[in-house]
Amino acid sequence: MCGIFGVYSIEGGDIFSGTVIEGLLSMRERGTQHGAGIALFRDWGREVVKFFAPSPSSPASVKLPGGIYDNVATSGDSLPEGAFVYMRSRWLDVYKIVGWPEDIAKLYDIKSLKSSVWIGHTRYPTNSPGWYPYQSHPFSVGDVAVVHNGDLSSYGSNVNLLRFVYGYGKFSGTDSEVIAHLLWELYREYGVEDAVLELMYGRRVRWARLDGPYAVAFIIGKSKPIFGAFVDLQHFRPLYVGFDGEVLYVASEAMAIKRVAKDAEVWAMRSGEYIIAEGGEVWGNFRKRVVKYLAYPQPPDAIDASRYEVTKLAEVVREELERRGVVNVVNVAGHRYVGNGMYRGVINVWGVVGNASANVMSGGVFNIYGDAQDDLGDAMNDGVLAVFGNVGDAVGQAKRGGEIYVYGNAGTRAAIQHRGGVMIIGGSAGDYLGEYMGGGVVVVLRKTWDEEVGWRIGSGMVGGTIFIRGEVPRERIGYGFDPKRLRRYLEVMRRERELSWEQYEEILRSPELIAKLDGRAELFSVTHRVEVRELSEEELRLLEPYINRFNSIFNTDIDIRREVFTIIKPLGGRAL
Repeated sequence: MCGIFGVYSIEGGDIFSGTVIEGLLSMRERGTQHGAGIALFRDWGREVVKFFAPSPSSPASVKLPGGIYDNVATSGDSLPEGAFVYMRSRWLDVYKIVGWPEDIAKLYDIKSLKSSVWIGHTRYPTNSPGWYPYQSHPFSVGDVAVVHNGDLSSYGSNVNLLRFVYGYGKFSGTDSEVIAHLLWELYREYGVEDAVLELMYGRRVRWARLDGPYAVAFIIGKSKPIFGAFVDLQHFRPLYVGFDGEVLYVASEAMAIKRVAKDAEVWAMRSGEYIIAEGGEVWGNFRKRVVKYLAYPQPPDAIDASRYEVTKLAEVVREELERRGVVNVVNVAGHRYVGNGMYRGVINVWGVVGNASANVMSGGVFNIYGDAQDDLGDAMNDGVLAVFGNVGDAVGQAKRGGEIYVYGNAGTRAAIQHRGGVMIIGGSAGDYLGEYMGGGVVVVLRKTWDEEVGWRIGSGMVGGTIFIRGEVPRERIGYGFDPKRLRRYLEVMRRERELSWEQYEEILRSPELIAKLDGRAELFSVTHRVEVRELSEEELRLLEPYINRFNSIFNTDIDIRREVFTIIKPLGGRAL
């Protein structure tokens, strides 16, 4: 949960506060009334201190719910007893409350505030209470402000580093706060990019690495502010990037970007990716995964989704489907639960479909002329689901039957716990494809977007078959197979004459044969049968009807004959 939003003008132009508030409001389902906040670049001309206190310090103080006052002072001024400083910077301005994002605009006169860079947060507290505004995001230390969606299991070691190496002693108890402290100290020592890498990997500074799920956006204030975002190495939290040629966006949901910039190109970040912008330059290790797909004209008699709240549209569509059998919906912008429980008829939607849609689908046809967010097609039993753009994380989770077709790319954990039916992905997929897969077929064509599939493919897989066009490095499959370790082990066995030369070379070609040596496969995370070859006639007969349907739906002409695939099945498990 939690929703984060960030926006940066490439040319340094003005962006008004309404943009970040609107982006946060569109992710209301990710937050609660327990916290919201925004931060922006602002040159005060001197260092300014902002603090919460039980009494006002000036006529400009703002009274917040709960009887706490938000105060502003100049650095060097004496602060009242009980003051909690939440910002001390020349280059930043921060507003944080217990409430919803719109309450920020109501409590503070920020309508006219403008800046070249903003970050914002709507909070769903999980490991600390939401009773006081200092527990809300953004967190600010020095000239750094951050917003975070996630939970840090490394909080204790991170705090130890901050206490015993950097000398900090006062914390609010919210784990996200340590990110701001660490980023500020690491940035001053190593620069912004190395600071981000240190937070992700902790290669030079002990206890600096962040462990656990996180998606982070930040501002570093100086005469030319720095904006950036990064996601954890396992991608347990989503983060989308958008760009419209002038402005760069990041958000927890794709539709939050589309809500404020409908023409922006939007794509999902993957595990361990980061993006940084400064002075008009944008860099990082991210890939811009934008696919161009066939655009279908919107019908004139369609339901206008913009008239309904994000959780209310689904009921309207369900009633209309029962009445008419065919439903067209336009202007979908993150509306959730659409098509859940569908068992017949046709739903056609235009826009960005929100989280947890097409769940427990048991029949019919659902066409999405655009992108879809996370958890699409969960526990699907039957029917046909087609996405003409990209899809987020966990598509087809616990899918038991039916067919899912994705023209573009899939995010992390596509087909997690997939049990039956077919999923065809025209582009690529992130980490953990087919995690805990128990049955059915998944095909990754890498045609509409040619990028290697992520790591840990088929981790925990016990059934089914995964077909990936092209040769997949063996170390990307399962729990991190180490071919060098296996080679050393086999060399010892050969020297001890436990293996012949022929057996030695055969196992190197097909590592899964190590399983025949009295069950030693798991010593090397060799838990899959992997073949790299053209498809057999039996496999072609199995797959071609679905490839033909893919071509028919998306107006493509993909031919899988004479193509080399990496074919992945579990050792000793049930295949097709």
